[in-house]
Amino acid sequence: MTEHFVFTRRQFLKSTAVAGGLTVIFNSLPSMAQGKTKASTNGSGWMGPPGKARYRIEGLPKVTGQKIYARDFRAWDMKGWPTTERHVMVLRATSADRTLTAVDLSMLPPELRPMRTVTSVDLARDGLQMPSSTTPPDGRQKVFLAALNQVPAYLGQPVALLIFADYYTYREASRLLRFNPQVLQYGPRIPPSGAPPPAPYSPPTYLTFYNNAQGVQFSQVKDGYSNPYTPSVNPVDAEAAKTRALIQKEMESSGWRLFEGSYETQVIDPMFMEPEAGLAWLDRANKRMNLVLGTQSTNGDLSDAFSLFKTQTPNSPLDVRSVVLNSCYPGGGFGGRDVSLFPLMMLLAASYADGPVRIAYDRFEQFQGGIKQLGAKMVQAFAVDGQGRLQAISSQLSLLAGGQNNYSQWVAQLAGYCGGGGYKVPRVSIDALAQPSVGVVAGSMRGFGGPQAFFAVESMMDEIASALGRDPIELREQNTLSQGDFTVTGAPLQEPMRLAEICQLARKHELWTGRQDEKAKRKAKGQLYGVGFALANQAYGTGADGVMASVEIDAQGALRLTTNCVDMGNGSATSLALSTARYLGANATSANMGQVEFFDPLGFVNAAQQPTTSSSAAKAALPKKEAAVQRANTAQLERRNERPELKESDSKASGSNPWDNPRYTKSYSMSSSACITAFQQVHALEQASRVLFTTGLFPAARKLWGLAPSNPLKAEETRWEDGFLVAPGLPKLALPAIAARLHADKGVAGAMVHALYQARWVQADFTLEGSTWTWPIDGLCTRPASATNWRWHERKNVVAPTAASGAYGRSLYSPSGALVAVEVDPTTGRVQVVEVNTFLDAGRLIQPDLVVGQSEGAVAMGIGYALLEQLPLGVGGAGEGNWNLNRYQVALAKDLPLGRMKLHVLPPLPPPDDHPKGIAEAVLCPIPPAIANAVTDATQRRFRSLPITPARILESLRS
Repeated sequence: MTEHFVFTRRQFLKSTAVAGGLTVIFNSLPSMAQGKTKASTNGSGWMGPPGKARYRIEGLPKVTGQKIYARDFRAWDMKGWPTTERHVMVLRATSADRTLTAVDLSMLPPELRPMRTVTSVDLARDGLQMPSSTTPPDGRQKVFLAALNQVPAYLGQPVALLIFADYYTYREASRLLRFNPQVLQYGPRIPPSGAPPPAPYSPPTYLTFYNNAQGVQFSQVKDGYSNPYTPSVNPVDAEAAKTRALIQKEMESSGWRLFEGSYETQVIDPMFMEPEAGLAWLDRANKRMNLVLGTQSTNGDLSDAFSLFKTQTPNSPLDVRSVVLNSCYPGGGFGGRDVSLFPLMMLLAASYADGPVRIAYDRFEQFQGGIKQLGAKMVQAFAVDGQGRLQAISSQLSLLAGGQNNYSQWVAQLAGYCGGGGYKVPRVSIDALAQPSVGVVAGSMRGFGGPQAFFAVESMMDEIASALGRDPIELREQNTLSQGDFTVTGAPLQEPMRLAEICQLARKHELWTGRQDEKAKRKAKGQLYGVGFALANQAYGTGADGVMASVEIDAQGALRLTTNCVDMGNGSATSLALSTARYLGANATSANMGQVEFFDPLGFVNAAQQPTTSSSAAKAALPKKEAAVQRANTAQLERRNERPELKESDSKASGSNPWDNPRYTKSYSMSSSACITAFQQVHALEQASRVLFTTGLFPAARKLWGLAPSNPLKAEETRWEDGFLVAPGLPKLALPAIAARLHADKGVAGAMVHALYQARWVQADFTLEGSTWTWPIDGLCTRPASATNWRWHERKNVVAPTAASGAYGRSLYSPSGALVAVEVDPTTGRVQVVEVNTFLDAGRLIQPDLVVGQSEGAVAMGIGYALLEQLPLGVGGAGEGNWNLNRYQVALAKDLPLGRMKLHVLPPLPPPDDHPKGIAEAVLCPIPPAIANAVTDATQRRFRSLPITPARILESLRS
């Protein structure tokens, strides 16, 4: 490790957690890919001036081909591992309507036979307990590996793991097994039974909202969660059913115009850069499982390990007492590595091998076994009054999940939250369900339900505008949400909403004002031309996000940050490294990403574990092992009930106020998503930096200035200029000089914080060295210079989330809009996107280049989603194992309007409304519906399902 920047995503994420005798350990993995990357401002490294970057932190390892992905590593790269490496092939079910009768490997000559074949029999014999996320719907076989003499639960379900002695044997054997219909043998096709489809993944989302002149009469926030289809269960359900009946009656009898439509979106693949790959080794002598994985869900992977080994049979050969996770850069996330089944494959393969194993999917295998985006079928009815104002929405969204649950019910939930678009709607009736199928596992990726819902809503808005003879953007502007309005859950919008401003900018844009003239020009050349617009108000965060960060400074002034955030290619490490500059005057030179155990000193527990007798018991530090057990159990609980806004309010859940326990937080750590860095993760890091400055650097600076204790100069009266601390009437101080004095005085050299956002940041008072500060954090530790242990500081006077905010669903939004121009060739039906203008409220930008990159990537994804990508979920789809990029078309350079993708970022509002916003999903959501609306403008044909292919366009034009 150097004193300069070391990109340490590839780390053993250090944590200790004990559950059922299993310990999970993370230790640092030496960064084999890193040379000395200088953190200088003279053009020789990634870092620019404070708060700026010349290029991404991981840019150099990427472009020079260094080891940064799990795929890059081999067993011989890992210190202490045996160098002999076994290779594993996963056999997967290619049918889900026939009984699996045999696994036949007789076509392999003896020298190509696997050393070991792992089946469901092995798992049952050895008591391996699969995590609940792998459980298929009721009525399907509840085993991870499909069993003989049963019907596989879904297409692509793992059947067997074939462990080969070496790569060469694996390669030759796979050539004989791949695409061979004799390997997996089935009985006759079983005709459909006529039984109803399995129940949706639970919990379903039902949103009922009614707001009239007298105010909100019914909502999720006001009355609580409800199921209008079970009115006899409790009064809230009965009231919801009554309210929905009233909404339906008013939609039919109030003289409003009713617009109805059905819309569909397809299943798509994440198509991240690197197919999943990894290493695993069960060190039997030390009873330790070692993993090398690229993941966005380190805590989820750990809870899977807990589940797998916690119920081993007494004589099981799989005596695993600890798990070591080496977390690598995931090679793209998009949700495709969130609760992936791949880590389980690695755990199982290593459990039955005699040494290290490697699984490295190719594209065929990734298509067959990787997580997909849920397709959707959406039926909508919008009621509009005589002035063009939306009065009611009734929607049924059915999202097409696969044969095992991922985050499907939560994806459906967010789709429901997006079902009102960015519009003020006083009457809402929305059902959003994740429907199981025999298809490949689908879950949280590429927008988490937003793209599906916004396609339906924004297509409908254009249809309404056309029927009313209104300008489509002007109609949207008339109906946009504003601060003080309510979302579809009944949550009040507490910050300025700039949706109307986006509409105004788009209406004035020359692409919109000049579209008729351009139509005429293109028509003369035999081409159809159209311009479309779409608006989105995508939420970011889960509604209750727990994040953590620490910042430490050495005696030379170099800053090291540590965070639980995982960089999935969205630039999180870069953004966080720049964020120390606000309070510390310099960028971080070392970033430790994806850390969990590092934050053990915070000592959090969950509500069920709080002391109930006196607060004094809570003040005592928990024994390390006990604290680890609690965090392990909490992590598993939160992962399986992943969306915390579904939980009851804190006070109701426990019968008292859990925040009275200074060791409690509602959400400790969850899997990373691409959209929470800018607001949530940056906040935690900035607050750690703030604490370090206030309690460490500023006292050292006062001593260098020679200020007497009576001098009233406060920390907030200073500022940083080009790496120097400046105060009125005092000489400038360089950061290294302050750091040297801090270390000489053994002052505070490190600050570790935990923060929780639920409609507002939890804040509390903390006392250090006789002074008390109020900070928007809920946990704090500091570390003196030269000390190895962290000091925990008790919080007091907590300002906790309101009870109502637990039912908001979401409270943070990034408004966006897209104006898209397309050209359609009437002879071929091919659509060419010729220009894209995206309008975005991103708040305060941390690194503008990263925002531009996110936007351009979203344009490429949106074009693929709207025009190109299509993957059947069930029969004929990827689960059958014969899909690759020869069949699955993604957007290439020729499909993009290179040089004509423009991002218009709204200037940030004045404080406190200038905070950064998560935009990873926001920039994607309006692109597909804007393209669809542009195609309609060009062809005068409405397409209510995606993708809009040339064949469909030609058929429509000829009809």
